[in-house]
Amino acid sequence: MKQQLLIVDDNEMMRSFLAHYFSRHYLVKIAGSAKEAWQWLDEGSFPNLILLDLRMPDVDGLGFLKQLKCSVLFNDIPVMILSNISKTAEKVACLQAGASDFVSKPFNPKELEIRIQYHLQTKRV
Repeated sequence: MKQQLLIVDDNEMMRSFLAHYFSRHYLVKIAGSAKEAWQWLDEGSFPNLILLDLRMPDVDGLGFLKQLKCSVLFNDIPVMILSNISKTAEKVACLQAGASDFVSKPFNPKELEIRIQYHLQTKRV
């Protein structure tokens, strides 16, 4: 059975690209906002990994990450941040909040795929 990725990004082109690229090997669910992602999670869905953009309207990625890591149900899900923010302080804040990884945009899709595989394998152990 395929593992499931949740992609949370307000950029429609980025969501479409990531969904298309990763749908060969994973079940992919996309959400355009933190609110949409929470609605899906609250319906009883448990993705194996979340790809999360930082800059989003309403609740930003860091806010969503902090909420997720405070949740008894969802705090074990690995979260990889995808962002065009390259400030070290932002990266450190995300990692301190519980992000498994931080990948800067633009990124190499193959590198992202390898990082996802690593975090999924690490979680199973």
